[in-house]
Amino acid sequence: MKTIQIFTEISAEVYYLNRLLWCISIGIGVGALLSIIAGYALARRALIPIQKVWEKQQQFVADASHDLRSPLSVVRGQTQILLRHPDHTIEEESAPISAILKETKRMSNMVDGLLLLARGDSHEEVISCTPVRIDVIIKEIAKKMEPIMDYKQLRVQLHVEGSELLMNGDENRLIQLFMILLDNAIKFTQVDGQIDLECIRQGKSVLVTVKDNGVGISEHELPLVFNRFYKGDSSRSRGDHGAGLGLSIARWIVDQHQGTVHISSGVGCGTTVKIRFPVIS
Repeated sequence: MKTIQIFTEISAEVYYLNRLLWCISIGIGVGALLSIIAGYALARRALIPIQKVWEKQQQFVADASHDLRSPLSVVRGQTQILLRHPDHTIEEESAPISAILKETKRMSNMVDGLLLLARGDSHEEVISCTPVRIDVIIKEIAKKMEPIMDYKQLRVQLHVEGSELLMNGDENRLIQLFMILLDNAIKFTQVDGQIDLECIRQGKSVLVTVKDNGVGISEHELPLVFNRFYKGDSSRSRGDHGAGLGLSIARWIVDQHQGTVHISSGVGCGTTVKIRFPVIS
């Protein structure tokens, strides 16, 4: 038997294998570092909506507390006045009793609005949609508001184009929506002013327009009017005691009916609110 030994030079292979090992190690390290950085960035980005919701909730609580503090202070003050004269009759103390009743009604409306919006945010409030005639709703609301407009010395111009304008909706919520819009129009329209209420069909949708020639809204306030508890300068200057929830509720109702709402206005030029709903073919 013979033994044959073969030798070859492998230093080059060892060198390249070592370099490959170093490259793999560096690549793993860089990849891990990039993964950590990317994960951190994505986590911060994912937390932005949560942070905004949290800030919105904190602002909501602060605004609600602020708006409830005022009527509670009035009720407490008027109650203290009543307790100073326990021997007085109800007739003699009718003024503070009337103030208490007014403020409790205001707080009740505010709490109802907050409850509706809270249920809407948590998707607990369900809209019961059935075929309804929106043209009939508009006519009935205009008829109901006539005495108030007469008392305020306002003119109303009603225009309903077409018949049997059917849409899927919750009749009670739709009535609430148009009552909010008409109430705002009445509040901020001067004596001898005019309010136009129009309901027309345009293609596969129905357009409802509420227009007034009142004090109007400034340009910088328009993007804010749907914010909860927002009260513009015009509201404060006219001594309005609303909670600032009406238009927030109105937009929620419109959204629940797959509609759109648009407001255009100018100081001293009045306000126009246009709402569009899909109709049943």
